[in-house]
Amino acid sequence: MSSRQPFRRAHGGFTLVELLVVIAIIGVLVALLLPAVQAAREAARRSQCANNLRQFSLGCLTHEGAMKRLPAGFTTMAAGGDVHHTWAAYVLPYLEQGAMFSNIDFKIASWEAWAKVGYGDTQSPAVPWLWTQLDIHLCPSDQQRNIHTGIPRAFAHGNYLANIGWGSPWQQVDTEAAYETRQAQMVINAANSNDPAQSGDLRGPFEKVFTPQNKGLSLKAITDGTSNTVMLGEVRQYPGNDGRGLLYLGSGLYDHRFPPNTASQDQMEFCSEKDETGGVNPSAPCTNALGKDYPRPTAQTSRSQHAGGVNVSFCDGRTVFVNDAVDLAVWKRISTRAGGEVASEL
Repeated sequence: MSSRQPFRRAHGGFTLVELLVVIAIIGVLVALLLPAVQAAREAARRSQCANNLRQFSLGCLTHEGAMKRLPAGFTTMAAGGDVHHTWAAYVLPYLEQGAMFSNIDFKIASWEAWAKVGYGDTQSPAVPWLWTQLDIHLCPSDQQRNIHTGIPRAFAHGNYLANIGWGSPWQQVDTEAAYETRQAQMVINAANSNDPAQSGDLRGPFEKVFTPQNKGLSLKAITDGTSNTVMLGEVRQYPGNDGRGLLYLGSGLYDHRFPPNTASQDQMEFCSEKDETGGVNPSAPCTNALGKDYPRPTAQTSRSQHAGGVNVSFCDGRTVFVNDAVDLAVWKRISTRAGGEVASEL
């Protein structure tokens, strides 16, 4: 009599259910790990961004050591002629960009050679320094090269601009007498409005200089203290016909009138609130309603693609990440060079 062997199913592989379970587990792990990977990448980008800003600041301080002055914010003419050259050009030799600096003719306006090719979007071969974006100009968290159209395409943009204080909008084209009158009135207006910043001087370490010569501010003129005064700040550049972040024109400055990444509008000659798809971009509030008027009123605030804040550097060379929720009075106080205020800790 033969014995029966029990039936046994051979296991040659995973069943469909087992495969689905494994795939689901892998999907959960990826979902858990992906934010951590993205956060690590953004931390690295933010660190590189801060390092670029620090190098710019050291360049400005090296300029001050050699010339006994910071680079001028931007030079113009006492009679109110149009803008000439900016701090971003004067600092080039101290950023190992001596060759680019040597190609600049400081006897003519920065835009003059470009104007000769027709005031369009042409990047003039006669002035490659005017539209060349250097790696140090760009924060890796923000937009990269070749994103602009229209006239802004003919000029270099970057993510780091010089601090002009909080008396904005400022005028690109102005006489010295009108400028001083306007600054004095702004101080009076701030006092009458009981502004908690209580500033006796709204100007930052960079401003319009009423001479075609590079006569910026000396560090000893920063009576609020170099450790209490912001030198450079992070800004955003936007695609399309948008002039924010321009480096070599009179708009190459930013202000502290509003807190970082504010919902309030920037005010520029060229700007757009549209994103790449043509829709409204809530991170890019801006108006060019007065951009064609003279003197041109200009104002842009500090913005970034980093979560929750922006990088700024102080006149002592240190770089700090400032939270969007910073007290506005503190934000204003650290922007002035001789306001006489005491800025609390960030």
